[in-house]
Amino acid sequence: MNPNSYQKVSQAGVPEQMMPSGNARAALAGFLLLFVASRLLYVVLSDPIYLLIPLRDELYRGIIAQELVTGLTLPFTEYRADNYALGSLVIGALAAGFFLLFGSTLFALKLAPLLLFTLALAFWYWTIQRAAGERVAGYFAMLFCFSPPLFTGYSVTAMGFHSESIFFSALTVLLLFRMLSEEEGSLVVPVLLGLTAGVGLWFAYIYGLTLLATLGFWLWHDRGRFWRPRLLWFALGFVVGFAPWILFNAQTHFAGLVVYDKNVWEHFGLAHLWDGLAHPRRLSLYEFFADIASDDPRDLPRRAMNLLYSLLYLGPILTVGILHLKTVRSEPTGPRPPRPTLAGFAILYLFVFALTVQFSDFRATRYHLPAYPFLFLFVALSLARCQEAFPNVQKKIQTVFLTGVVVLGLGTHAPLLSLDRPGAALSVKGYSYARMPYRYFHIHAPAGSDDREFLLEVVQRPFLSDILPKLSSDDQQEVARVIAQMLAEVAPLDGQTEDFSRIERLVPPGFNRHFYYLVGATAMGQHPNKLPKAVAAVDFVRHRSAAAHHLALIGIYRAWPWFAPMDSNPESLAHSPAPVAPELSPHYWRALGHLAARYWYRYDTDQSLSRLNAHVQAFVPRLDPSVQKYFLQGVGQLLFPYLSMTPFRPAELERFPHAYQESLLEGWGMALGEDERFSRLPWKGQESLFWRASTKGFSARSLVSIQQGKAQFEAFFESPAARALEPPLRP
Repeated sequence: MNPNSYQKVSQAGVPEQMMPSGNARAALAGFLLLFVASRLLYVVLSDPIYLLIPLRDELYRGIIAQELVTGLTLPFTEYRADNYALGSLVIGALAAGFFLLFGSTLFALKLAPLLLFTLALAFWYWTIQRAAGERVAGYFAMLFCFSPPLFTGYSVTAMGFHSESIFFSALTVLLLFRMLSEEEGSLVVPVLLGLTAGVGLWFAYIYGLTLLATLGFWLWHDRGRFWRPRLLWFALGFVVGFAPWILFNAQTHFAGLVVYDKNVWEHFGLAHLWDGLAHPRRLSLYEFFADIASDDPRDLPRRAMNLLYSLLYLGPILTVGILHLKTVRSEPTGPRPPRPTLAGFAILYLFVFALTVQFSDFRATRYHLPAYPFLFLFVALSLARCQEAFPNVQKKIQTVFLTGVVVLGLGTHAPLLSLDRPGAALSVKGYSYARMPYRYFHIHAPAGSDDREFLLEVVQRPFLSDILPKLSSDDQQEVARVIAQMLAEVAPLDGQTEDFSRIERLVPPGFNRHFYYLVGATAMGQHPNKLPKAVAAVDFVRHRSAAAHHLALIGIYRAWPWFAPMDSNPESLAHSPAPVAPELSPHYWRALGHLAARYWYRYDTDQSLSRLNAHVQAFVPRLDPSVQKYFLQGVGQLLFPYLSMTPFRPAELERFPHAYQESLLEGWGMALGEDERFSRLPWKGQESLFWRASTKGFSARSLVSIQQGKAQFEAFFESPAARALEPPLRP
């Protein structure tokens, strides 16, 4: 940026080029309207599958909003989703306002991130319009509105983390260029810049990349005069904004420095760089563009979509790079020292981003989101430069590029939408108290503490007894179910009957069946390679109740396929079955079917339904007819978690032989029933978002089989013997 370009000052003391014209304000209003309308349409028409993918964590932010609306039971900071970021509390607070306006719905929850993204677009537009002109700002806004599906999805994902941090980055860039354009400007701007930096760093640590780029660019701009009063005012603002993080972490032994069970600095190292150099596809920039539009597990659609967006964005950038090299070579006096411009800031940020990601293990696509606006800016600047270089075809360049942006945007978003009963987000509940016990436990667990003892302490703490009375019956059931699951996970299975009884007494009334079923899964987890040892570990439950022991054994066989090693061919297991009681034989063969399908998926390079179909048709006829049905149900149980959350045509599943379809779909229904019963999502039944996402596209005949399978799973918990477990057992 050239400071001389800001010499003209209005009577109000504001540089004239810093004041948007009437046309710019009208254009910005149009872009904001387009952005908000497109995102609202996306939320209302999204296929239920795509709404569900990030929803489990989103619904916890909904709890924060719901608690603010109904009255806090705990101090506000106790509701945080983690110890290292303020974002979850900010999103929860924003969502509370929308809950008051539109009700406690998923639609209202998603308005919170949409607000931050809309403000980010406004801040970026103002900055670009003042520093680079309205044409570049318009290109940026179009790229922001017609963004890749990955960016679109996160713009309405209420998490309070990496994606929403673009609000603070946009505000930082706006304030930075405002400050640097005023040689003797007000000291209020540096203070606001520092305050934004302090709060932004606490909101999400990934904002630190913007902070590093800001300080580097500021030092570059003010070469030789960096130490001026406005730096001190910036530092003061930063301390004020970041001080709450320091005070909070001083009370929690700086738990905020631990991310994913490791200290922040342990996530960085030279090993990640050497790995990238040895495997170029693991270089950060390659990974960024390889997943720029979608991280959908389906290879062909994902690769095609990412390739098209990469070509669209890299085309203008590479063209400008070539033009720049030619210009530099043609200059007789050599290249001039670069001037600090908005383009320079974008380049500096992208350099810091690529370097930081390359040296770390933060490689998931969600960490890429903060870099998108800087990429959009660079593309917009490159496009404008191309038009300047080729004045005879300016209009054609603009038309071709913008047409490509719009067509590609509409084409890649169309598969994500569904006109089958649209508007689900407008009515479904936007929070789930099922997330609360786990979050509270993990946030407050002292380092090195015994999980079992701390969990027993948490279950008996007043917060549960205080919060339960104000919840609806459904919300109370959600909390109680999760407490039963958590208790089962720490239940001792080593003969300590006294300790087991102590845990057993804490199981909420009505959830003993869940508890004993999950005790079986816990036993399998403790003996992942030894099914007989897992069965023996729950034998002591037989002396407490035959029904409880039966449910624990069912839990073992349901969990066995997920823990069993994949070094045994399913044929050897099927032809040498373990001796089991007749009443447990169906569960054993379901487990074998599940295990066999998992084995085929793992060791077959062609992981398609047609290939699985071939395996099934070759294998099942060799089984005893009395167990074929249960084996096929086990195969169907595996298909549910593998395919239900990945878009595919149900007709592919219906291509299996008709003699097999009913049992396969019953297994699908059994897995759906288990997921619904133990899920932390608040929706149940055939009208729920979860059911619609899991059964969309199936024929009426297939739906009947799925319903039958779901009913069979429910029967495990609703039989007279299982109901006899209520109320909770006492020693």
